Amino acid sequence: MQRWTITLSLSLLGLSGALAIPETVVFMPTANLNSPRSVYLATEQYGVPRYYNQTRTRCFYTQLMLTERFDCGVDFWGLDNNQPRQTVANARFVLTPESKRSPGFSVGALNITENANPTFYLVGTRTTSFGRFHLGAYRQGERTGWSGAYQATLPIGLELAVEYFKFPDGTAYTSFGAGWQVHESLYLCSYYSRHHQTRDADLFGVYLAFTPFRLF
Repeated sequence: MQRWTITLSLSLLGLSGALAIPETVVFMPTANLNSPRSVYLATEQYGVPRYYNQTRTRCFYTQLMLTERFDCGVDFWGLDNNQPRQTVANARFVLTPESKRSPGFSVGALNITENANPTFYLVGTRTTSFGRFHLGAYRQGERTGWSGAYQATLPIGLELAVEYFKFPDGTAYTSFGAGWQVHESLYLCSYYSRHHQTRDADLFGVYLAFTPFRLF
């Protein structure tokens, strides 16, 4: 969330962007540190561009940043009346924070639900003078996948990102996103995700994240 666990959703094979920390423009989990004892809330609507009114799905995401290195959340997909609803949990732990000399690494689980196998992952994050890079490996049952992302912030404050995500089932998306910190407590992002085989499974989405308030 990040913004946005990721999963296949729509009957046309859709992408939901609920990740461990939803305030950034990158979909995949990262090794970024949390703001301790904070709550993130986000809402999203996405769908297939060609049939947006028929395929749009609305979601609501929650994430608890219990410590600087551990967070967990529950996400609610398909709040529209015409979409199947699902409740999914996730958790993430930063093994080693990023330093000046080495990348940060985190482990976690996505898509924790009673009717699906969870996806476990290991991701790394490295910040450079010309942007931030993320690389991840995923395991679901006997299947594996991977993702990579690059994000940069323009001088005017606009965040841009390009990302490739290959799911353990073999489905792949290339995503382009732009995000803006509207207020210190409000983040707006829009994205376009291109399916690796058919334009009928491409996705366009917008999400709004409410950045943290303290638990105690």
